Order: sequence, then C-alpha cells, then structure tokens
Amino acid sequence: MCTDMILQTIIQVAAKCGWSVTANVRDGNITSFDFRRNTESGVPFCFSADMTGGKPASLVDDILSFIDAFQPDIFARQWCRISGAGESRYAKTLSDMDGIRTQAWLLAIDLSEAFSAPRPSPWYLWN
Repeated sequence: MCTDMILQTIIQVAAKCGWSVTANVRDGNITSFDFRRNTESGVPFCFSADMTGGKPASLVDDILSFIDAFQPDIFARQWCRISGAGESRYAKTLSDMDGIRTQAWLLAIDLSEAFSAPRPSPWYLWN
C-alpha cells in the first residue's frame, strides 16, 4: 500500500472514530499525527503519535504507548488545578479522561483492523 493510501486510510478511520487528525511528514521516514476531539463535556483534547517507515503498526504501537502512559486520575487532577476548576469538577473531568482513554483505545483497534490482512471465512460459512 502506498503512503498516500495509508495516510488516507488513517484519516478515514480516525474520522469514523470521531477524531480529527493532521499528518506531518518529518525526516522522510517519520510521520507525526495529531489526533483531536472534544471530551464528553466539550473540552478540546489532543494527543500525538508517530508512524515510522510508513508502517501503520508502528502508529498503532505509539497510540498504545500513549494509552498505557495516560493516567486519567492524574491528568484530571492537574487539569482541575491548572484551569482553576477546583475539586468540584474532578469527578466529571476524570470521567472525561476515562472516556478519552477508551476512545483512543478504540481508535487503535480500528486502525489495527484496517491494516490487518484479510481473514479467510470461517469453515462453517463455506457451504
């Protein structure tokens, strides 16, 4: 699959999952993607992930690394402190961050499926 088709597929899958995405080719071998969406409360959220060597699996791995490192409780507490929202908004912000983590996970799954090899039909569908 050529690079343009890979980029187009990534953008289409991200849009289907509710993310807007921009791609920026760096160093000819690395493509950076900025994924954006609003939380359930309408707060803008963005994260970046890289694809190396035109291999979508490396992008999925980078998204999964973000998911593993992302700690909704810590992020929610920091956001409440920085924004001045205080502890009264903590529960809703935590819920929003859990939702973002789930949406990023679903994005990784859908991207993985979009680039996986087609599977043969199960034996019970042959007849």
